[in-house]
Amino acid sequence: MLTRNWRAVLRPDTAGTEPGAVAGAEPGAAAGTAPEPAPQDATEWLRANGLTMAAAALIAVQLWWNAALLAHTYFRQDDFRTFDRALSNGFSWHYLMLVDAGHMAPLNFAVAWVLARVALYNWLLASGVILLFVAAASFALLRVLRTLFGNRWAILIPLGLYLFSPLALAGVGWWSVAIETLPLNLAVFMALHAHIRYLRGGRLRDAAVAGGWLLLGMATMEKGTVIPLLLLAVTSGFFVEGRWAAATLTALIRYWRAWLLYAALVGGYCVIFFLQLPTSRNQPGSPGSFSRLIDFVSSLVGSTLLPGAAGGPWRWLVFGSGYAEASPPPGLQQLSWVLAAAVVVVSCVYRVRAWRAWAILFGWIAVADILPVAIGRLGGAPPALLGMQTRYLADAAPILALCAGLAFLPVAGRPETSRFQLPASPAAGRAGALTSPVVIQRLRALTAVLLGVLLIGSFWSLKTLEAATNTRPARSYIATAQAAVAQAPRGTLIVNTPTPAMIMDPIFFWASGHTSQVIGAIARDSPGSHLSWTLSPRGDIGHLMIFDSLGRLWPVAVDGPASGPPPAKPAAAHPAKHPGRKAAKKPAKQTASNCWAVTAGGVRIPLHGSLYRWPWTARLSYSGPATVLAASLGERWRSVPVPAGTHVVYLPVTGSGNVISVRQLGAAPGLCVTGVTVGSLQPDHTGPPIPATPVAG
Repeated sequence: MLTRNWRAVLRPDTAGTEPGAVAGAEPGAAAGTAPEPAPQDATEWLRANGLTMAAAALIAVQLWWNAALLAHTYFRQDDFRTFDRALSNGFSWHYLMLVDAGHMAPLNFAVAWVLARVALYNWLLASGVILLFVAAASFALLRVLRTLFGNRWAILIPLGLYLFSPLALAGVGWWSVAIETLPLNLAVFMALHAHIRYLRGGRLRDAAVAGGWLLLGMATMEKGTVIPLLLLAVTSGFFVEGRWAAATLTALIRYWRAWLLYAALVGGYCVIFFLQLPTSRNQPGSPGSFSRLIDFVSSLVGSTLLPGAAGGPWRWLVFGSGYAEASPPPGLQQLSWVLAAAVVVVSCVYRVRAWRAWAILFGWIAVADILPVAIGRLGGAPPALLGMQTRYLADAAPILALCAGLAFLPVAGRPETSRFQLPASPAAGRAGALTSPVVIQRLRALTAVLLGVLLIGSFWSLKTLEAATNTRPARSYIATAQAAVAQAPRGTLIVNTPTPAMIMDPIFFWASGHTSQVIGAIARDSPGSHLSWTLSPRGDIGHLMIFDSLGRLWPVAVDGPASGPPPAKPAAAHPAKHPGRKAAKKPAKQTASNCWAVTAGGVRIPLHGSLYRWPWTARLSYSGPATVLAASLGERWRSVPVPAGTHVVYLPVTGSGNVISVRQLGAAPGLCVTGVTVGSLQPDHTGPPIPATPVAG
């Protein structure tokens, strides 16, 4: 049963054959009866299944490439916020339908929700999910290519363009991009396959299947709403005769049931999306001046798309987050422009409708890739820098492969549209220079050379991407933080600080990039969580600790100007004797100590250094009765209850200067401050860290 199902996936579609005909039957065979299977030897079997075996081998190589890339990558930036949010919410409509940064992606949130509870921050498991989607999308492309063009060896060329495109490879190594793009690619391929079956057979159930894949694409990301436009463009451009405009109208009328179904699904999605859009932290906005849009488009197409289609960008620009962006060498970049122009010209010379395929490609890029960025991100970021991000074009790789096939290969079952015939053998050729055997051999050799150069360039781009992407520090940070959470004493209070930029860049992820979110997710995932976080510690705290940039927990130190040695406190005086009054009992002898005696009127304690205006933390050492202590750095007073005895208390203060004022608000006298330090909270490297050494990444 499983073998039959996989054969159904890999074989070319037989929909649209003559009524009563049996696919693969010998001429003259009776309609509706299957011929007796003839025994096959190994040579015949290989000849019959060689294309499938070759395609499967290419897909296996691609999976190996992707696995090698995934071994060098790790979670980054948005990924941690996605998993933290998954742990903080139930599997509800509100959780699944949140519009985050302009994206509504319930499928991605559902997968993250499951992974966060099965194995949080487990890159091996996440990589397995990514490779599963890679394989599914690759086999889906093979199926739609065989359905479109028949069982011919030439379909391996567009298949290889997709499998080894650096545009697709660059999106695989980032979880948030991969989990959006790969299911979308799968939905595009399978929706097109089902739609072609509908065009050839007229069965509404095939249109319904295409609608189901459309739902999957829209559940992955909002770019899925562009799939019906792709289906309409392919239908009118290659399945309906006549000029394109007239063919579009004919296609709308002839296949109106499918378009009505797709429109209803897209309309329902849009209603939900716009109802949820106010919850997004990023709202649509103006891209700014027209020149900004031109800079973005020219960078996206000239520096990322065209070099990527030719096997580039060959070189990557790495930022602090560890994500590499396209930075092709100028010479190779310009060569890719020439190569792209030559391919387009040759295809248009060879086939009448080839230009329609390239128009479909650039139409997809304009609607699915340029428009969302223009209205969502272009207003607040450098246009050229945005255009170098390959993640915006990861979904263009499958469309490029499909359009390359449409530009060069005849659609199965449709009239031939080539301007001249290239014979399969010299004996089949017509007279003339364009169809001579020598020219044919040279064209094939040139095609093989170009494909070889593209494959080598893709492999080089992969290796340079692996070399440029160093995720070991991020792996080590998370592994070390997991060990710290497990070993931290019960009741530990952790100072909430930003994580390093390699985890979540504080410029872009301020609140969501703090340790309470990223590492707090680990603590929440642990059974019997015993840790808590604070932005501003206040009061007498038993176990106050802080994470360093390596993921270790340290005791807390206040880094800033201190008070220095306090003045000596005089011994208590004996009360004077009054005539006629019985002498009071002699108090116990008191020893002198160095401190600042704090009263209700307050005391000014000088600091050995000046502070600029900022929210600081004051660390005060004291001894005395239980009372309420207040402090001020020149502005409003902050108070905190303190217990009796000798303790250290923390108090947030805001202000500037080199003097801190301290006063007592309680009734019991005798509070004595022995030292003050005001500044920022940092790891105290004189204490023992948890764990003792960082965990290797």
